[in-house]
Amino acid sequence: MLHHGTAGGPSKWQDSEGEGLQGPEADLPLGKPRQVPRAPTKSPLLISGAMPFTTSSSGNSFLIGDDPAHWPEKLKDSERCSIVQKGPVQLRGDFPQNTQGRRFTSTHYFLNMKNGEKIQRSWLVYSKTKDRAVCFCCRLFGDKQRFCTDGTNDWKNVSAFLKEHEKSADHLANMAVWRTLQQRLQTGKAIDHVNQELFVNEVNKWREILKRLIAIITHLAERNLAFRGHSEKLYEYGNGNFLGQVQLMAQFDPVMRDHVKRVAEKPHSESYFSKMIQNEIICLVGSCVTNTIVQRVKKSKYFSVIMDCTPDVSHDEQLSVVLRIVDCNPGEGVSIHEHFVGFLVAEDTTGKGLLNLFLGHLQTLDLDLADCRGQSYDNGSNMQGKKQGVQSRVLELNSKALCVPCASHTLNLVVGDAAKSSVTALSFFGLLQRLYAIFSASVHRWTILQKHVTYFTIKPLSTTRWEARVESVKAVRYQLPEILDALTALREYAEEKQDSECASNANGIHKEMKKWPFLVSTVVWYNVLFHINKVSKLLQSPKVSVEVMRREVLAVMAFLKDYREDGFNSAKTDAREIAEKIDLEMAWPEVRQRKKKRQFEYEGREETVCTAEENFRREFFLHMVDTTLVTVRERFSNMEGVFELYGFLYSTDQMQNVMQGKELDECCHRLEKKMNDIDAEDLKQEIIHAVKAFPPHVSSPFQMLDYVYRENILDTYPNLSIALRLLLSLPVTVASGERSFSSLKRLKTYLRSTMSQDRLSALAVISIEHEITKTLDMDSVITKFAEAKARRVRL
Repeated sequence: MLHHGTAGGPSKWQDSEGEGLQGPEADLPLGKPRQVPRAPTKSPLLISGAMPFTTSSSGNSFLIGDDPAHWPEKLKDSERCSIVQKGPVQLRGDFPQNTQGRRFTSTHYFLNMKNGEKIQRSWLVYSKTKDRAVCFCCRLFGDKQRFCTDGTNDWKNVSAFLKEHEKSADHLANMAVWRTLQQRLQTGKAIDHVNQELFVNEVNKWREILKRLIAIITHLAERNLAFRGHSEKLYEYGNGNFLGQVQLMAQFDPVMRDHVKRVAEKPHSESYFSKMIQNEIICLVGSCVTNTIVQRVKKSKYFSVIMDCTPDVSHDEQLSVVLRIVDCNPGEGVSIHEHFVGFLVAEDTTGKGLLNLFLGHLQTLDLDLADCRGQSYDNGSNMQGKKQGVQSRVLELNSKALCVPCASHTLNLVVGDAAKSSVTALSFFGLLQRLYAIFSASVHRWTILQKHVTYFTIKPLSTTRWEARVESVKAVRYQLPEILDALTALREYAEEKQDSECASNANGIHKEMKKWPFLVSTVVWYNVLFHINKVSKLLQSPKVSVEVMRREVLAVMAFLKDYREDGFNSAKTDAREIAEKIDLEMAWPEVRQRKKKRQFEYEGREETVCTAEENFRREFFLHMVDTTLVTVRERFSNMEGVFELYGFLYSTDQMQNVMQGKELDECCHRLEKKMNDIDAEDLKQEIIHAVKAFPPHVSSPFQMLDYVYRENILDTYPNLSIALRLLLSLPVTVASGERSFSSLKRLKTYLRSTMSQDRLSALAVISIEHEITKTLDMDSVITKFAEAKARRVRL
């Protein structure tokens, strides 16, 4: 039972003497004295007009569900009236077997006639709790016969039993009573139709209140705002955002105004403002969003998984799970989505522990790992390990789940390796960090910087995202004269304040930055980081697929090869323009030549004479570019298997080339052998036809698949569409998982570090998948809220 405190539920209906009120069926021959109810003195919370709460003699109210096993043994007339209003609900689907291997089936819901026609037995219902067939009308209006109260589970003889029962006099009499009452309730001609109108109005009022409360909760959840404050009472300072929104809405909305007024006058009445109700609605809405995502995944059939871990503020390792799907709608087209489906606490961060945690979550979502066609993680050993990592363990269970390393993380490692390739590179980034540190040490120093540097402010170096360091280099690349002036002003300010340390540091940084090698290094690093960061940003979009990643990585390699040849001279040209503005001497510092010691007198004195410029070019520029090229080639070598498998589908031009090279048959059979989702011969013929039939503007895999579904020609290209869906479902980066961590940091702060895991995951789902949250049917959410559990209230 859920205790609500001030957020109570329904109250018991009572007449002037405290007796339970009778329902509108009192005028029917039920063998009971007829009592006419008065209008309710307290309004019961009836979330669904067809599914009211009943009230026990102890004052507890319980929800009357569809299952006859949950109905009270002795029904009141008001309870019968509510059940009749809703009507019988006949369950469908698979039913459990008994020890003899027999079970109830949906065919029992129909009476088979001799002419072959079937007539529905509207009176027959199935109790899932007790695994019995029950007569709806006899359970409501009959005596204490076994079939009327408990039903039957004799599945061997159930057909004969049902035929006998539906012809019995008692059953026919109860059917007549049921139909009469049902007709009177529908036409409003029951003896207490006035009370029924009050009843319906009360239901509608509470539904409107719940709609507003759910809207407030989803509004706060989408924006990652805190719900509670220091107080939990209305119109008290610091009572939190939730009650504050309720008070604000009450100023303009008459429904909420009347509700708040009643709660303020009677603090112990039902309000549904309590923290427990908030948590229940949060989890319910989060569950509805997750269920919608699961339905989309099942509709798409194929999915890929993206996972990443991070510690939260309470030192729990949170595993973010994201599913990537290709949503195909005939006549509308194709869209690619990456859906967040929850945070999981990872107590065991090994590959085995993370895999078991993921498989358990898949089972909870009712998804099959056999439909997984791709996986993507960061470059951690527990995730990406070839023997004990998650990716290798998933491949053991499903060899079709191809692993695609995160392209953004891989590019990040490429830049990291390049930045450590030489002492000059390490010193360059160290100087940029010193520059930021000296100005950010105090407000006065930062003010001096802002007076001189007006466009791009200096930034600290990112310790995790190396490609993001382009922002730090950019400020120096385009504002070096202004930064040098700011350092000069800072040194003068420090001398006035007699701050010797600051003056010395400012003077030292100024001298290092006003050197020709530093200026050339700045231009070189900005050009390299700009291209890599541009590709990294592009690959972080959920709409990007594998062929785009392949094209962009090849473009980066082509840029580096060209830059290796003429990049140094172009960098000197750009640096010369800056040097002329600041009157910088364009001279390379002389480097002492290393002399090789002769071991024997007959050895020659061959010593290579290298200029300072050539030494800088060889030790810094060429070393950095060559390291970047080699690292890109090595780190993206894991993708060669994916490129070999799907490469012939990357474009219509690629298909044409494969056809001309007579390799199409081999490519199709290779894909069939690996995935076993298509027929190779049929795929071959469909590709030959598609190359000729597709318009010129339809070239990429996404455009081809979108064209097939928009033009409703799926029956012409069934295998090609499956192959393209498999290709597009492969993830490229784990950026969606990283974005979920941003939401995690906003949700679980040090003030909310004790938040339960269910509430955290539900809030994150509502916030991240806010577009799906806005499409939810609030009426269905309210109905599920009413069906969630039995509720106990204070009268």
